[in-house]
Amino acid sequence: MSDPDQAKLGQLLTSVAQGDLISVGVVNIAGRGRSEDLSEAGIEAPDDIWNLTVESEIGWYVVLSQECDIVRDPAVEPCLVVCPVTLVDEARYRELRSGGYSPRDFPLPDEKLRSAVGKKKAEAFFPVANQRFVTSVLKDALLARDVRILRPLTGRQQQRLRAWAGMRYARTPHPDAAEEHVLGKAASIVAKHAREALTGGERTLQYKLVNATDTWLVRCSELTVTLCPVLTLDRAKAAGMLVKATGDLDALAVAAASRKLANEISAAITRDSGYRVNVEARTWESMTAGEFTDFALWVWEDQPDPLLDENPNAGGE
Repeated sequence: MSDPDQAKLGQLLTSVAQGDLISVGVVNIAGRGRSEDLSEAGIEAPDDIWNLTVESEIGWYVVLSQECDIVRDPAVEPCLVVCPVTLVDEARYRELRSGGYSPRDFPLPDEKLRSAVGKKKAEAFFPVANQRFVTSVLKDALLARDVRILRPLTGRQQQRLRAWAGMRYARTPHPDAAEEHVLGKAASIVAKHAREALTGGERTLQYKLVNATDTWLVRCSELTVTLCPVLTLDRAKAAGMLVKATGDLDALAVAAASRKLANEISAAITRDSGYRVNVEARTWESMTAGEFTDFALWVWEDQPDPLLDENPNAGGE
């Protein structure tokens, strides 16, 4: 690559962020023997290892690489990791935008993409980022004249996409039994308290804890499930969980709310399942790196539309 092209690429990469769309890339699928993918492409399945190239149906790919890797020198980090934008039916799209979390699909704002792909308003168009197929694109491909870059997501939406992308690969796995017996019940209870302000009822300690929480984490260890709400001062202030005289977090109220929430979830989990529940609230400042790596991000299933410009686990704002 010439020095001018290298300089141009370096400048171009600084304008790209995780969650942006680029109009370049293909997905390469490798396999051996019979495959539905080959059959759909009208290709007979060979006995040897085969390779199939599949293009995005609308020609756009979502950048999954983080910013630090995007701007890194191509000699060190030559590729961007991307996944294709694919289309789903309306029912699936509405489900994803109404709390139906999926580690494979993330809904994209259709109104911003529609004009980019030349779709008319009357045409059905429900785009998602699809992590079933992830591939790499050489960074210098961005120098091609016909390559376009699009930023359809707002800052808050980009944060949610980052969390979604990270959950698929960086999350600590937990058993299906924990999801069935504990986490599903916990999600309903957390959602109930998040909505208390909307129903005009009493704002309980649990409500204050839920709405002071910026991020939920979870750790499953055999039959013990530990939920970790991570609080921030800004959200705690809005929820009424600060000591007025000092402006500090009300540690006694947080501890009491954690106990009440743990007891409420414990009473709701499947009888005789053997599980016990702990709720251990933290702040980002009080959590060590070692503690953080022990947890997985938890998105309770009643979260609202991920494309709304507000905190997904907040209520009553």
